[in-house]
Amino acid sequence: MRHFLTRLRHRILREISQIKRLQIRGEQAYQKALQDYATHKPILSRCDLQIVNSLEREGIFVTSLDNLQIPLTCQLIHACQNLLPKILAASPSSPKDYLLKVPPEQLMEYPQLFHWGLEERLLNIVENYLALPVAYHGLYFRRDLANKIQRRTRLWHLDKEDYRMLKIILYLNDVGENGGCFQYIPKTLTHSILRRLNYNYGTIKDQVMEQVVPQEHWKSCPGSSGTLLFVDSAHIFHRGQVPIGSDRLSIFFDYTSRVPKYPYYCKTDFSIQQLMALSHGLCPRKKGCVFWNKKLLRDSQNCSD
Repeated sequence: MRHFLTRLRHRILREISQIKRLQIRGEQAYQKALQDYATHKPILSRCDLQIVNSLEREGIFVTSLDNLQIPLTCQLIHACQNLLPKILAASPSSPKDYLLKVPPEQLMEYPQLFHWGLEERLLNIVENYLALPVAYHGLYFRRDLANKIQRRTRLWHLDKEDYRMLKIILYLNDVGENGGCFQYIPKTLTHSILRRLNYNYGTIKDQVMEQVVPQEHWKSCPGSSGTLLFVDSAHIFHRGQVPIGSDRLSIFFDYTSRVPKYPYYCKTDFSIQQLMALSHGLCPRKKGCVFWNKKLLRDSQNCSD
């Protein structure tokens, strides 16, 4: 019942936000925020600027842990090696389940996973692309099951939380064409899809999408273990293909701006107490990315009293 009421509340809030006058006001506020912050973006190296430029053009950039060489990567790999047997031993609670996630309680045993997503270099890349201060929503350590279920994130969609978003997806096993790899449609085709389908969020089945964009334009991202995808999931239609040969194991790190388009859709699996523990000893910038809105900040202050 609680889940139903939350979804109902979100739907009502989103329908209210669709009122044209409110949409215009929201867009104007967003554009002003971009202008005000334009001179505050961190300076990037040439190689990191390449990531941002690719996101601007294509909505995606593919690299690897080895190529990026982010600090804490060795600790991240060690944590993954310890958690993988646990998620592989888990079983779905329902025949309708298509993925399993490591619960926050187990993730808390390996805070380096959470902290990896807050590395300064990553935040600088994200902040340059979003062009606004970063909100970090944590991570999801997931196992996409090799079954025939095609629903929710296995259907074509755009994420709706913000005007721009960034997900960093890390493959934890070799993901081939039949292994449930991330699939997207080029950014240049997005406008025609929006127009022809009168798209207003939700999911799109293959048969419908193929009428607008033939399959030869659907792009797959196979990769070996350690492959990293930087994806603007709000600007390119995407999905996770149904794994056939084997389960897909991955981690998703999620980011938006601190003034998201639909803040009520921005969520994390971690409780406020867990976020406080994970943020202990972090610098002000990183803490600001975690406690990015007034409610989170207020809740953290109440817990510390």
